[in-house]
Amino acid sequence: MTTEPQAGRQRRVEGILPERSVLGIALAAIGVIVLAGFLVAEFDRYQLLAVSAVCLIAFAITREYGFAVPAGITGGLGVGVLLATSVAAADVSAAFMLSVAGGFAAIWLIGLFASPSERHPWPLIPAAVTGAVGVATLTHNPGALEWLQIGIAVVLVAAGILTFVRRGGRPS
Repeated sequence: MTTEPQAGRQRRVEGILPERSVLGIALAAIGVIVLAGFLVAEFDRYQLLAVSAVCLIAFAITREYGFAVPAGITGGLGVGVLLATSVAAADVSAAFMLSVAGGFAAIWLIGLFASPSERHPWPLIPAAVTGAVGVATLTHNPGALEWLQIGIAVVLVAAGILTFVRRGGRPS
């Protein structure tokens, strides 16, 4: 039995290098970055940002959404690490959470430029949650975290019920 490629998602090589070559180069570059963390003093603060830069360059060459996800996550975490080692102790957790939120929001924004464009809002959910935690921490409002937990629980229950009702309780 042969399977035909899906019509909605066609692979195209539009850059200077084929996608597989870009992936190989990116993986090797990330390996060099990890090794550099062992060899260069203080480089560990910048490792995640360097990995994010590699993924962003790979995305720019291929426009493949698969590079946008690690670029956003490592970028957000990298900014968080950099801020955590630079800001006052009281604001470290808020700065870290807000930078992670920014990384997830960046995934969604970068996805708009993917080929084909990726508009699914999934990255906005962790962006909103981590952003809300960051704001609650920054404003020293722990009650906001409780409301956030309640809100997430209500949304999950509603989504579960809607999913069940839409499928009519039938197994997939």
